Amino acid sequence: MSYIPTAAIGKKTDAINFTGNDTLTDRADEYTSKLDHTLFEWWKISASYLHYKSREPGGNTLGTLPGGSGNGPYLLFRKADATAVNSTMTLNPTTVLVTRYGFNRFPNQTTGISYGFSSAALGLPSNFTSAVQAQYFPTIGLLSNTLSSVSPTYSVFNSRNFSTSVSKYAGKHSLSIGFDYRLIHTDFTSLSNSGGNFSFNGVFSRQYPSQTNGTGADFADLLMGYPSSGSVATTTKLFDFVKYYSGFVQDDIRVTSKLTVNVGLRYEYETGLGEANNHIAVGFDQKAVNPIAAGVTGVVPYGVILYAGQSNAPTTCCAPPKTKFGPRAGFAYQITPKTTIRGGWGMFYAPTIFSTDATIAPGYNQATTYVASNNGNSTPANSLSNPFPNGILQPVGNTLGPLTAIGSTFNFLNQSRTTGLVQQFSFDIQRELPYGIALELGYAGSRSSHLQPSPTGNGNMNINQLPMNYLSLGSALNTAVANPFFGHGGSGVIGNATVSQAQLLLPFPQYSTIGMVTNPASAQYDSLIVKAQKRLSKGLTFLSTFTWSKNQDNEWGSGTSNSFNTFSGSTPPSQPQNYYNLDAEWALASTHTPLRVTSAVTYELPFGKGKAMLNSSKMLDYIVGGWSLNGTALFQAGFPLFVYQQNLNSVIGTGEQRPNATGINPATSGSVHDRLNAYLNPAAFAQAPAFTFGNISRSLSTLGPGMRNFDVSIFKNFKIAEALTGQFRAEALNSTNTPLFASPNTQFGTASFGKITYQANLPRQIQLGMRFYFQLPLLIPTSRAPVSPL
Repeated sequence: MSYIPTAAIGKKTDAINFTGNDTLTDRADEYTSKLDHTLFEWWKISASYLHYKSREPGGNTLGTLPGGSGNGPYLLFRKADATAVNSTMTLNPTTVLVTRYGFNRFPNQTTGISYGFSSAALGLPSNFTSAVQAQYFPTIGLLSNTLSSVSPTYSVFNSRNFSTSVSKYAGKHSLSIGFDYRLIHTDFTSLSNSGGNFSFNGVFSRQYPSQTNGTGADFADLLMGYPSSGSVATTTKLFDFVKYYSGFVQDDIRVTSKLTVNVGLRYEYETGLGEANNHIAVGFDQKAVNPIAAGVTGVVPYGVILYAGQSNAPTTCCAPPKTKFGPRAGFAYQITPKTTIRGGWGMFYAPTIFSTDATIAPGYNQATTYVASNNGNSTPANSLSNPFPNGILQPVGNTLGPLTAIGSTFNFLNQSRTTGLVQQFSFDIQRELPYGIALELGYAGSRSSHLQPSPTGNGNMNINQLPMNYLSLGSALNTAVANPFFGHGGSGVIGNATVSQAQLLLPFPQYSTIGMVTNPASAQYDSLIVKAQKRLSKGLTFLSTFTWSKNQDNEWGSGTSNSFNTFSGSTPPSQPQNYYNLDAEWALASTHTPLRVTSAVTYELPFGKGKAMLNSSKMLDYIVGGWSLNGTALFQAGFPLFVYQQNLNSVIGTGEQRPNATGINPATSGSVHDRLNAYLNPAAFAQAPAFTFGNISRSLSTLGPGMRNFDVSIFKNFKIAEALTGQFRAEALNSTNTPLFASPNTQFGTASFGKITYQANLPRQIQLGMRFYFQLPLLIPTSRAPVSPL
């Protein structure tokens, strides 16, 4: 309790009553150098080097060791070294050969502010504190908040790339052909969860474990020391890499003076993800019987991990296609001197995405799973006084072979995972209007398939979920039964004499959660775009756009989050409700915002020298000349809301549970300000019972708060001397001081459900500044001495 910060402001319980000043500072330095040299008039080369280093903090305004939701406090130390060599050869007046080579190295080191903290201070036993790989404040997860510290990490991203291309101009053709090679490495030691992770949901202080009935509290479970789930990880250093090859040909053809056609073809091949020492799982044989079956009766344990380079398994993963041809075509046609139409279509392949994720190396990344209960949460099986009575498992590599991770959780790369495909297409018509205004009306869309559910990392899905035909057993699934694995090498979830009935009915009963890193997600985007642009004339220029769009997908992982709903106090769950029905996840995407209007205007006031008014006096010019007004405006609809409830189906292996719809409209009426405490109507939902799936969609058509923002500025340019010019700037950001509210809390069943508790933007900011421009004289010799030939 001493690590929970004391309220700084006297307010009622559950009110915002904390304040403080950040204690962490940041700094960044960058150095660049470049050398250009002309070997011959037709051959030029250049070399460049960039070095960057920074110290980037995560805030620590409360001055405490643990932070909130894993976002801080921490210090991130970054470095970057980038080297590039370029060669440009003009082989003849119509042919240019360009060759490039580059090497980049990007080390990152993150240190949580609690690094070095011993969890013995929290009362955890010595057999835990002495065995964890890194000492820092463990994650304590509650239903609506988290006490944690960012895990320490050390990673080095480095890449080598080589490319060459030839451009040839011949008559009506502008032809390009080229080749590209990349070797991308990620070397890292992942200490994620190495300090321990314990979650509390109130199930052990509840009157009935499968029903809420207004009883049970997450904080009560914490005080009793009974987590609902937990784990701790140990790991080894990994060296992941991907090799990439591609070639392309592109021809821009000027068919007539009015018609230009663009055609091209790109071919790509990636070797797939590999590890320098073959320390990853490149698949999971779901049909093979696991060797733990010896001596086990009453259940057949299927499933064997496939290690890179072992037992005829490939050294890379997964199934990269060898037919990645990406055609693309486009055209531009001038109907009249003031009207043009354009269109285009192309196929693009998503690259292999990988991150500092050690979970795909079971055995080398060892998770020890906390066993909360053996009888469906009726009674706890363990507690924080001795969370892992059998000890913390240490990395054993692939020495255990098929017996690796028995009784525990692991992830693996799906050996059938293919490459993501994106098709993009667009069509627009442009018309020149009077007064130098260009009007554009267009359509843009895309269709995407085989997308990874976590766009920035290794998203996975649990394939060890209870089959649907067993749901009719209901609460009997919680019944404690004899464990046939006991005494035959099992540990973790099968390490006790009894287990829940649900555990033995899982597809792979000898394991806990099995995360398959795969790419089954799809997406669809359609938009109508209207744009008006005026070139600078008579001091006025502007650009205005209107976009109507619809964005749908069945993403999960980080695909369900954006910067507005992650500040709501209830970040959407990162897994589907039912892994056996991914079609039910198809809904409005987290980035869907149907209407967006933007406008930017600049107007030079017509006063002073060279202008229409007050141009006769140099003194007047200093006062009224050189002024310009600038303004930007943004109007945008909100984002979809993802409503979910406490997961009563965790015993059957699901990652989320959504409530049921009651038929009442979830949207309330009135302004956003009037609805801060009731943005959603709780009566629109009813809790879905255990062993059922809620019937609402993944996201609601009801949108969160929209955005309205105006920025204005005024500039004045003035000449001080022949080579010295100054500029005065006065800027007001969010000039109307309009708050942008984050999405409401969307966890149904909590006290803050439907309430908006966060502001996602800053209040009005006014800044004044001065800039000075120096123009140095260019010294040109009047004569040059002849150069003697070598």
